[in-house]
Amino acid sequence: MDLLPGGLGQDPISLIIGLPGLVVTAVLVPLWLVELVLRLLCAPVAAALRLAGVIPYRLELYRDGRPRGTYAPTGRRELLRLRRRLTARDTAAA
Repeated sequence: MDLLPGGLGQDPISLIIGLPGLVVTAVLVPLWLVELVLRLLCAPVAAALRLAGVIPYRLELYRDGRPRGTYAPTGRRELLRLRRRLTARDTAAA
């Protein structure tokens, strides 16, 4: 434990080195917390709108690491129908 520094600002050099990190942390942590709270509040609304079919899902099809298509089904039923159709088409081609 003797190798760990005793504290920030015990000498002028450690204060000069640590002060930019403290300022950046003091600015970014509240912004991150605000973003987290907004995401937590908006997530149930976005989920309900997706289930109702107001906001489309985004389905990207990749084969062998290459993008093969992008689909935007609206509503959960259409998403499941599209996934079943694409899976059936892919297994029939293989």
